[in-house]
Amino acid sequence: MDNFWENYLDKLIAVIVIIIISFVVNKILDSIINRTIKLKRKKNITTLLMFIKRIKKVVICSLAILVCLTQFEVFNSFSVTILSGLGIGSVVVGLAAQESLKNFFGSIAIVVGNPYEVGDFIECVDKNVSGTVEDITMRHTIIRTINNRRVIIPNCEMNTYTIENFNYSDNENVKLVTFNISYESDVDKAINILKEEMNKLYHPNSKGKNRDVEFPKVRVSKLDDSGIALTAWVWGDNNSDVFENMYQLNYVINNRFPKEGIEIPYPHVEIIEKNNKNKK
Repeated sequence: MDNFWENYLDKLIAVIVIIIISFVVNKILDSIINRTIKLKRKKNITTLLMFIKRIKKVVICSLAILVCLTQFEVFNSFSVTILSGLGIGSVVVGLAAQESLKNFFGSIAIVVGNPYEVGDFIECVDKNVSGTVEDITMRHTIIRTINNRRVIIPNCEMNTYTIENFNYSDNENVKLVTFNISYESDVDKAINILKEEMNKLYHPNSKGKNRDVEFPKVRVSKLDDSGIALTAWVWGDNNSDVFENMYQLNYVINNRFPKEGIEIPYPHVEIIEKNNKNKK
């Protein structure tokens, strides 16, 4: 028993110290990463830091285990055998985990290529899926849809899709909203009403990339069988904001057009009842 403590006490202490150092380093890096994310959000910084946060834990644990094993001579004597076995084992593992490796390298391609990041509102055109990117793991991307559902898509597939990113260069968004009026209504008056109500909503940033954008903008977009279609360019600070502005404009126009003598056409159904009298 005395020989055991003499031979292995210092090694056990070294192992405990290594584990404590690894734990402390992991906590310090977590704190630095979390503080950096909260400090200021820049393009791709949040996604990159979250990705690093996941990988560094695996790296620290792996290094700690290897350093602990090197404290014991029995593992050093088998090091050559272990290394030779790793070559064969890596081939077997690689064949068995092809999909996982595809997703892992797909996640790296997303972080480096930067088609989208955490917090962006995107639409996968090929899959007809849209929502806010909630997380990008080493295997998949999690998208939170408008109805608060989570769609989990492997990263290798995300790299093959056509992605429409509503927040790629800036957060400002615009939606085209169409209002129909009858041919008997005053078109100029209807356009002026729309512009008045749009001026009460969000204005595009004149100092940003949209400084040359016409606002408020309303055009006669179509002449239908039932009436005239007026299209308004409704802006918002972000994707959610532009939807709120669009809904608010619909509500206001629906109340104001009839008061201003602007008729909103809608289908009419005429019912003709025939009374057949039986003659004796």
